Amino acid sequence: MTDLKDMTDVFEYLPDAVVLTDRRGMIKGANGQAAALFGYDPGELDGKEIDILVPEPLREFHRGHRSLYYGSMSVRAMGGGLKFTGRRKDGSEFPADISLSPFETPAGTIIISVIRDVTERVNLEEARRESEERYRALVDLSPEAILVHASGTIVYVNQATVQLLLAPSRQALIGRSFLDFVPPAYTGDVVRRMQATPEEVQKEGPLLVKATRGDGQEFYLEAIASRITHGGQPAAQVILRDITDRVRAYEELRTSREQLRRLSTHLQSARESERGAIAREIHDELGGALTALKFDIASFEEVLPPGDAGGLRGIIVEKLESMSSLIDGTVQTMRRIITQLRPVLLDSLGLSAAIEWLAEDFEHRTGITCETRVQGDDVLADHDRATAVYRIVQETLTNVARHAGATRVEIVMDIHEKTLRLSVRDNGKGVTDEQIRAPGSFGIMGIKERALIFGGEVSIGSSGERGTTVSLTLPLDGSREPSGAGTIAHHST
Repeated sequence: MTDLKDMTDVFEYLPDAVVLTDRRGMIKGANGQAAALFGYDPGELDGKEIDILVPEPLREFHRGHRSLYYGSMSVRAMGGGLKFTGRRKDGSEFPADISLSPFETPAGTIIISVIRDVTERVNLEEARRESEERYRALVDLSPEAILVHASGTIVYVNQATVQLLLAPSRQALIGRSFLDFVPPAYTGDVVRRMQATPEEVQKEGPLLVKATRGDGQEFYLEAIASRITHGGQPAAQVILRDITDRVRAYEELRTSREQLRRLSTHLQSARESERGAIAREIHDELGGALTALKFDIASFEEVLPPGDAGGLRGIIVEKLESMSSLIDGTVQTMRRIITQLRPVLLDSLGLSAAIEWLAEDFEHRTGITCETRVQGDDVLADHDRATAVYRIVQETLTNVARHAGATRVEIVMDIHEKTLRLSVRDNGKGVTDEQIRAPGSFGIMGIKERALIFGGEVSIGSSGERGTTVSLTLPLDGSREPSGAGTIAHHST
């Protein structure tokens, strides 16, 4: 058997408070940590009843509990469900964990009580409980639909989710699979998101899916998920937003844009057709009339009487030659107008020849050096696409002449593997993003719109320290659908 004095000496080396009591509840020893914990001097607790360490209102209950324990003594581990409130000498109270162990000594059975102040832990638990209550109240009252699922099984929903899904109650949703509300076409995306890492989810952004309400009605959802712990288990909190109105607005806008693009295509085609008709009319009517006048003047000169009666013949011949020169100039102007309305070379020799002629004419009119370079197969059978490319080059050169202040322009065109690539690069003063986006930049708008009609893309920007480059990429597979077209509901971002 071990002496109590020896036991107390050993307990002095323990970090926890230790109190030794007999079966009557009298304190037989306490280590220094126990005295300090309860606010007593070393040795002051010896011989006192253990109940002085318990608040007065709890002492009677504590005595009854001691009696029950003495009836069937055993080792009771700390935190085993017994809640203990300690009372210090100054009357202050604190929560504590206590473990009990019976020990036989020569003087009889001794109960070893190990006591630990858990004020900090209790305060943390209380703070956590209050935080959880505030969070739950916030989620419950949130106008956003919020649900929590564990591996796809719904474990919590707020009232807004019930209303969004038109469910009869919260309990009608708890325990169901989140996928029950997702059409089969979208389940793959949802499952992939559920298995993705938080970094991947954050990178991809919200998930856009079609869902089904309780009445079978389909609608569009934006889902934003985050990893949480629910009931001590990994789970995901999902915020759901009904974006049906946004999707419909997007679809209406997309439809409106498609209609405007079709209208633009029709107007472009009608304008080109009208230009061709005007060019033919000018060529056939005005050209024929000018040619007839040229022949009439030549024949009139031949029938003038010989001699020079008072210099009259010389005056008439001089006037006739002036008229002939004026007609020649008019014919040249007519040809230039016809070419601008509808380049004959485009119809007869193709796009490459038409662009080369356009570059030569630009250089002749402006004095700006203009070089052309055609790579690959330059045959473009699509008449409408060829016209669009020609007009894009024509409008670009017009912008260079008006705004760039350039001395040199390079046109490079490459047709390869059903794709046309074109770049027009100048060494002028360049262009800013503000100028490109300016509402009055109708030339740039026209260039981009001509490309979009055939599913092409145009980029405009500065090249190096000076100059501007207009780049065109145009598919030649017959598609007229603008690149990037699609439906928002079928797109996960």
